Amino acid sequence: MPKALIPIRPDNFRSPLSQDEQNALSWYILSGCPRKDALLIFSRPDMMASKAKAAVEDYVKQFYARKEVKEYIEAYQATLDAVLHPVAKKETPVGSLEERKAKAKSKALEFAMSLVDNIEQADDPEFVLKMADKVGILDGDEQVEEQPRRYLPVTCNECAYRKFVEENCEEVPDGTEVAEDK
Repeated sequence: MPKALIPIRPDNFRSPLSQDEQNALSWYILSGCPRKDALLIFSRPDMMASKAKAAVEDYVKQFYARKEVKEYIEAYQATLDAVLHPVAKKETPVGSLEERKAKAKSKALEFAMSLVDNIEQADDPEFVLKMADKVGILDGDEQVEEQPRRYLPVTCNECAYRKFVEENCEEVPDGTEVAEDK
């Protein structure tokens, strides 16, 4: 038997509700008719001609407040969503990891080249430049940022300033030093 386009019941769901009650709930969800009408038409046609309107309203309220009814409605809506809005299956890429990486790099390069070709129309030219730099289009114009240099202090015996002073100054007899004029 061919599968219906719109299922009548929720998929993989067992309910303690009667067939008539399930039909009423399915019709209520599919048609969008009032809850009372769906229930009375499918499940309790004997109450349609009842003069006790308050009793009928109370019965409808109690029926839709039941846990099984709420679960059925949720399950059926989920089934309908799955049928009406199917999730497309993702294709699994075929090939080795290296092949996939090479293909991704070539696609990124093509994308960046198309962005650079139309940089005049770009809303965010900085993004275009970043993309071009990421894929290596701007390798020739690269400015290398120098890493910070750290200098360790030297001891007094190794200090270049001390050596300069000692080599270029003379001692005066009173103990003060005077720089030579050269």
